[in-house]
Amino acid sequence: MAVKSEPIPRYKPFDGPVLFRQGFRPFFLGAGIWAFVMVAVWLPVFRGEISIPTAFAPPAWHAHEMIFGFVIAALAGFLLTAIPNWTGRMPLQGYPLMALFAAWAAGRAAVCVSGLIGAGAAAVIDLLFLAALLAVVAREIVAGRHWRGLPFVAALAILFFANALTHAGAFGHAQAGGAGNRLGIGMMVFTISLIGGRIIPSFTRNWLMRQGEARMPASFGNLDRASLVTVALAGAAWAAQPENPVTGALLIAAGLLSVIRLARWGGERTAKEPLVWSLHAAYLWLAVGLALTGLGVFFAGIPPSSGPHAMTAGAMGSMTLAVMTRAIRGHTGRELTADALTTVIYVLVIAAAACRVAAPFTVEAYFPLLYAAAVCWCGAFGLFAVYYGRMLAVP
Repeated sequence: MAVKSEPIPRYKPFDGPVLFRQGFRPFFLGAGIWAFVMVAVWLPVFRGEISIPTAFAPPAWHAHEMIFGFVIAALAGFLLTAIPNWTGRMPLQGYPLMALFAAWAAGRAAVCVSGLIGAGAAAVIDLLFLAALLAVVAREIVAGRHWRGLPFVAALAILFFANALTHAGAFGHAQAGGAGNRLGIGMMVFTISLIGGRIIPSFTRNWLMRQGEARMPASFGNLDRASLVTVALAGAAWAAQPENPVTGALLIAAGLLSVIRLARWGGERTAKEPLVWSLHAAYLWLAVGLALTGLGVFFAGIPPSSGPHAMTAGAMGSMTLAVMTRAIRGHTGRELTADALTTVIYVLVIAAAACRVAAPFTVEAYFPLLYAAAVCWCGAFGLFAVYYGRMLAVP
């Protein structure tokens, strides 16, 4: 996905499969398929009906694959497509892109069978992908002298460290594994805050201008800086000391600043275009997730899983679909407007997040809501993989 509206610089396309001509093609498709598979498999694993030969504890495996499998693939697709727009350099394509995607797929397989091949071997295979992605992104940012892209290099380095911590959990260090998953979530939330602060006001402004609106989204300013700093501090504190009252206060502050920031972007005036309001809805989930997680530190009545699921199923699930669908439509020459099926995809992922966040609040409806969340989630990503997969695999 590109942050700017201008096209990717001209280059000689790869003569092989269309799927490997641009970074968003394999990684967005891989992200959609893996998001579907992980939730479809997770429920029977959760109920004890099937088992996966992984060295991870089942909940840790589920969390790991949603963060470092699904979401990281969507982030890779975004960066590999946005960076050439920022730097003017040729995008990664062809056999190097195939090798990078193969490293991601190998990591997914290795983690799933880590109980058979050994936790150490699985860690090496899985971490290879993030190391390679970090090297590619750092090379392009430095070679293109696009210093504003350096935060993404730092983000990938932190995600590499967080992933290494989760693998320590597979060796029996449960506290390190939990910290790694929280750090991964926190880093992804910060990345959404950073990227969202660029693309949501920009895309909203472009749409409002076409509608003849006079009021535009607020420009980046001190409130945005304060929000980003607070989100970063809250994520770091949550990773290190999730039950500390200071952590709770930081998370609540980050949520409040995020919702105030979002209110300045004019999302209430974009109801006619799902391609735009879906971005605002995803960012709202981020604010809700931060605040809920923080409130859970102080109030026992708030389930500890609701806030993190608002950040993951809500913010990450909604934002990845909003970004991927828009990027695919734009980079394949289609009209930048959401058709009926795309709108259904957005509605389904929002419903999935709402059911998953609400489920722990009620004992009687817990499993019905859990299954409803899974059905809606699989419906959203299944439709995405089929409908948008055809756009990704053809010229």
